[in-house]
Amino acid sequence: MDRAFLEQLGLEVSGAEGIVEAELELISGRALNPLSRREIDRISFTVMGDRLLYVGPPEFVGAQPINLAFLQPGTRLEDIVVDTLNEHLFQLERRSSELSALGIAPKVDPQTLQLTAELEKPPLRFVIGASRTGQFRVVRAVHDGAELTSASKPLFELSEFFNRAALESYLYALYSDVVGPELGPATLVKTPSDIVRAPTDTSLAFREIYEAFGDAFLPPRSPLEVVADVRVGDQCMRFAVARVQGKTFRGLLAGARGKIWSDRFEIDEFPGIRAFVAELMQVTIDDVEVGP
Repeated sequence: MDRAFLEQLGLEVSGAEGIVEAELELISGRALNPLSRREIDRISFTVMGDRLLYVGPPEFVGAQPINLAFLQPGTRLEDIVVDTLNEHLFQLERRSSELSALGIAPKVDPQTLQLTAELEKPPLRFVIGASRTGQFRVVRAVHDGAELTSASKPLFELSEFFNRAALESYLYALYSDVVGPELGPATLVKTPSDIVRAPTDTSLAFREIYEAFGDAFLPPRSPLEVVADVRVGDQCMRFAVARVQGKTFRGLLAGARGKIWSDRFEIDEFPGIRAFVAELMQVTIDDVEVGP
């Protein structure tokens, strides 16, 4: 990126050994850390291609890079920086409120403004963290005191989980391939809302619900969960879905060794449990049994 253009944006540019660094002095006084009450008066960047990557202070590290290709020489770069901070603060407030509504205590680091929360589904403990745009991922996973190392786990949308148990069960399912063989298949009931059949519980066939309330309807955001036992040959699995909203559902298929499939889908596009499992497992529909 042309040095003169960067300087026209108000940046102080320096470089060594092919690494271009830039700093921006903030003069408006609008960038404020609300937890430490510290006014942020200087931003540090590194230049990679046509992007400015935030490298300091801690409140900005990890923020969305600034695409220089869309800027003009007269662009007020400070306005973009302040907007970036304000968007992050908005996400902090929104996601902290959502965590609290789920019965989960949010924690915000006063220096980095990083939002995290701790959850547990024995023998696993989790620390989840929110990105600057509000998407969550697993930051740490611990199994009986030992840190788990695994491939990067996907981002997930917090609003898809309507209680704490649902989120904990989802996180557990992500790591069930690690702990599954030790726990045995009886404990691997992993549904979006942690449905576990206690001895005193009585399962209810969905057919009975339809026969009783078939003329009614579900409100747009009313929760609904469905669980089915599935067998393909000698392999026993648990199929579970939880409604996100409207006709959107999140599904999970898990066996003795853990998660086989999980994803979101629209009910209008779902072919039925037997047909779906048959296609997923690459068997004929007659090879799939659903029920006791």
